[in-house]
Amino acid sequence: MNVIFDVDETLYNMTQPFERAFKEIWQDKYDIDMYELYTASRIHSDRVFDQVMAGTMTVDGAGVYRMQHAMRDFGFEITEEEALEFQHVYRKHQQHLDISKTMERILNLLKERGVSLAILTNGETNHQMEKIRGMGLERWFSDDRIFVSDAVGYFKPDVRTFRAVEDALHLNREETWYIGDSIENDIEGAGAAGWHAILLNRHHNDTSIIRHKPDYIVESEEELLDVLKTFF
Repeated sequence: MNVIFDVDETLYNMTQPFERAFKEIWQDKYDIDMYELYTASRIHSDRVFDQVMAGTMTVDGAGVYRMQHAMRDFGFEITEEEALEFQHVYRKHQQHLDISKTMERILNLLKERGVSLAILTNGETNHQMEKIRGMGLERWFSDDRIFVSDAVGYFKPDVRTFRAVEDALHLNREETWYIGDSIENDIEGAGAAGWHAILLNRHHNDTSIIRHKPDYIVESEEELLDVLKTFF
């Protein structure tokens, strides 16, 4: 049996480094709900993701773009310099991430029960690997079982991304499970590829729009652990 994880917002909660960076720079200057601001920044980030992957926009440039536009959504203007400072501080905090005790229990459970583990994540290779190593995930995932879309050459939800992992690891689709937080990138992509899927819906997003229904929808790491205990 194979279980493949997404990274961001799956193996760890992405709002943690975002909120730490925001408070380090602006303290209590802005009265904004951090999850709502983070969500807005992700939406704007997705709009320029293809440009970053194509090399027509830098990672820092994308960070400036998403933060200026996210703040603007809440009626605040920040300078390019402020947005760039946030990007740098945010990346600093992303290099000191922690996975939760519950996620450690999940990974240990799967490893102890002989499940083959891997990672498939969208993003720029160096940036994603910094986070992966910063969290100490090499305890469960060897480098040859970590796949970053930038290096793969395709990006989720493109089915070719999943096929590349299948080919590299010689996977049987019927015995392969994907766990992720993104309905479009993770669940639709895995479903189209013929993989089993579990949606970790931390923020209670609308699931009625899903075309390829996942095998399970869970809303917390604790619930994910309970589900995995039932069949691994």
